[in-house]
Amino acid sequence: MSDRVVRLTKMEELDEAVGSSSDRPVFIYKHSTVCPVSASAAGHYHDFAEEDSSSPPPLFTQVQVIENRDLSNEIESRLEVRHESPQLLLLRDGKVDWHASHFSITGKAIASALEDW
Repeated sequence: MSDRVVRLTKMEELDEAVGSSSDRPVFIYKHSTVCPVSASAAGHYHDFAEEDSSSPPPLFTQVQVIENRDLSNEIESRLEVRHESPQLLLLRDGKVDWHASHFSITGKAIASALEDW
């Protein structure tokens, strides 16, 4: 896991991440530890996080959906995007500005999503 990706495990951490999306882009990556597609998407996401030099710098976060089911469900409910895993959400001002899942999570797609910031 990239050192630039923060693992979310508590509701308070989610609250902080969502709150900071008014100042900078916030990514929430929903990861399944038992899914090979998730492993591939995680590789793209973590590689992007390591190489990114955007300004303002995004907050890169990750939630393990099996181990943190309540948090994963809260993300779906609060942000009103149906759960999938792997899934990547980009937040702006507390709302989902862009999202992708499965094989659509690529470095190119992530970079493109950030262009509007």
